[in-house]
Amino acid sequence: MKLLISEEEFRAYLGKVLSSERLVRDCISRCRRVEQSEGNLHDEYIKDCGRSLLNRLSYSKEDAERGLDPEHRVTFKGSKGSQSIREGTASLRNAVQHYFEFLNQQRKCGVGAKPTDSVLVK
Repeated sequence: MKLLISEEEFRAYLGKVLSSERLVRDCISRCRRVEQSEGNLHDEYIKDCGRSLLNRLSYSKEDAERGLDPEHRVTFKGSKGSQSIREGTASLRNAVQHYFEFLNQQRKCGVGAKPTDSVLVK
């Protein structure tokens, strides 16, 4: 199992912002899952504060209704079809946002910028 960069510090950060240890474990697990398919999250953050990855991790109900494939490479095996993809993508995106917010606290990404600024939310 490959650890996230600064995983123990991230775990401590999550302990302050999430309400249970289970949510902390789930968030870290989801971030690792995204890394397996999309590459190193820290590198994505350095590249553009994570904006391009967060955009790829957007998948709306309208996208599903139009039969569009998600832009990310993470696969889902749920029995609910496009609903599984939409819900799964949203949970992964939320976890990655937590990681980018953690990194943002450690290193400001531009003057006053947050990793979630200027990101299209579908």
